[in-house]
Amino acid sequence: MRKNKEKKKEAKIKQKPTKILKNVWLMIKTVTKYLPQYPFVMISEGVIWGLLNAASTLFTIELFNRLDRSEVTFSEIAILIGIMALFYIGAYIFDGWYWDYYNTTLFQKLQYNMQKDLYEKALSLDLECYDDPKFFNDYLFAMDQARDRAWEVTENIGKVINRAVALFAIMGVILSISPIIAAIIFVFCVLEIVIRQVSFKLGYKMQVEQVPMHRRASYVNRQFHLSDGAKEIRVSDASQNLTGIYDDVTKEILDSDIKYGKKLFPVDFLWNALDTLIPAVLMFVSFIFLSQGKLQLGGFAAAVTSTWNASWALSNLFERIQKFSEQSLYIEKYLTFLDRKPTIIGGDLIPGDFESLEFKDVSFSYPFGEKNEVLSNINFVVKRGEKVALVGYNGAGKTTFTKLVMRLYDVTKGEILYNGVNIKRLDLASYREKIGTVFQDFKIFSASIAENVMNGPYDPERDRERVQSALKKATFETELDKLPRGIDTPLTKEFYDEGVNLSGGEAQKVAIARIFVKDYGLIIMDEPSSALDPAAEYELNHTILSGAAQDDRTVIFISHRLSTTRMADKIYMFDMGRIIESGSHDELMAKEGKYAEMFTLQAKKYREKQGK
Repeated sequence: MRKNKEKKKEAKIKQKPTKILKNVWLMIKTVTKYLPQYPFVMISEGVIWGLLNAASTLFTIELFNRLDRSEVTFSEIAILIGIMALFYIGAYIFDGWYWDYYNTTLFQKLQYNMQKDLYEKALSLDLECYDDPKFFNDYLFAMDQARDRAWEVTENIGKVINRAVALFAIMGVILSISPIIAAIIFVFCVLEIVIRQVSFKLGYKMQVEQVPMHRRASYVNRQFHLSDGAKEIRVSDASQNLTGIYDDVTKEILDSDIKYGKKLFPVDFLWNALDTLIPAVLMFVSFIFLSQGKLQLGGFAAAVTSTWNASWALSNLFERIQKFSEQSLYIEKYLTFLDRKPTIIGGDLIPGDFESLEFKDVSFSYPFGEKNEVLSNINFVVKRGEKVALVGYNGAGKTTFTKLVMRLYDVTKGEILYNGVNIKRLDLASYREKIGTVFQDFKIFSASIAENVMNGPYDPERDRERVQSALKKATFETELDKLPRGIDTPLTKEFYDEGVNLSGGEAQKVAIARIFVKDYGLIIMDEPSSALDPAAEYELNHTILSGAAQDDRTVIFISHRLSTTRMADKIYMFDMGRIIESGSHDELMAKEGKYAEMFTLQAKKYREKQGK
């Protein structure tokens, strides 16, 4: 019930005239920001085509008036037709240049810049936004609608100018012929405007309602055409679940289409009926006036030929004005998304080189979903040069630690201190540059190995040796020697036929190389070798810790596998979001507590596996 109320509230947005004007003006400013010359050319296009539409009526009157005179000559008529032909030729040349070249080129520029704005805005927002389904709906809505609506608003202004110029000239002529005909045109157009307004509102409500539905359908589509889920779908019954989701969402979309279709059908029927009725009524009235001698031949010809143009110009003018209201609804979504402010904001202090990291009475709950504490009353200190392990079973809260340190989320209670200073007081970008991280769910991008290691711009002359050294420290050297293009090898086949798909362990090593390519004082590795077998994991972690020790780096590694924990200076055992044990490997084994139990069980399973 609550969701239905929220949906109705979402769809029913009141658009006051001041709000419409404000939204339209802000969108025009956005277009002008990237395309300063476009509004002037657009206005010129509107004036030219407005005059062109009016010119046809004026030409008809002039032509028939001259034909009605007995003294008219062939050359006189030929000159008049020639002038009109030249006017049309010039206008169509301008039209072809405007729509086929100029307009298309500018649209691509606008699309590029507005999409970049949305990317940068999404990047600035808190990670918790991605836990909020409404954020995705608004983001997708903005991405899908923003550039088109911005373009439509600007073009709509040109069309309004076009219709206004044409209508002014045509209605002036019709008023001079018959005020009654002009009044009939106006009444019909007002009726048409009311009907179109109802249609626009219904269409907008339907689109807003279907955004989350199409998002779910898009999710299913991605699973079938991207490689990420290809293996799972083929070796399991997961496809049945996905097609089940697709069946459900298709039914929802169909039900929504039917619901709004029942409302739109009579509205659109009236709309189309009026379009047919207007010219028929006007031509009938004009014929009566002609037969009664109230119209001359030129006036009748003008009335007949201009009734359609006049009714179209007037109704389309109001339609275009009304479109500002429709477009404002979409613009509002876009502006609301851009106005969304991050809560994780850095301070003014620039952090120095790493000396210590302290968790002080830290508790944390995720903002969406259940409000249970993921971490509860966590206290510990890590100092420069130390090798610290955070261990525990899956779901113990270890991974959340990395997100809090990197300020992807802020603590619910307590504080995190970097060199004795609350990290909220530090400049966010500068602080994050001090810490190298490898996430459990790391991402390999469709780019070269070197670009993936740099995780950003790569300069071959400046960065090549650093990248190769980082891959060596990550024990990727053997795999790299097998690739003919070395660190220039493109990864994934998303865009490159010669791209390489790495195994899970190989991809993990490339991700780990990221922490060695820069001089991070603190390194955090979340399940850094989960894709490797225990022996390879031990070798990799030993190499990482040895290399870090030589550089006097601090390492925090998070794992539920304990093959390398004995290398750590201190180990913290997590369970249900709390630290239940801490000490060195020998100290914890001597306690015969949870850590000793977990280590002994894993060692036993490993020996059994080796025995087989």
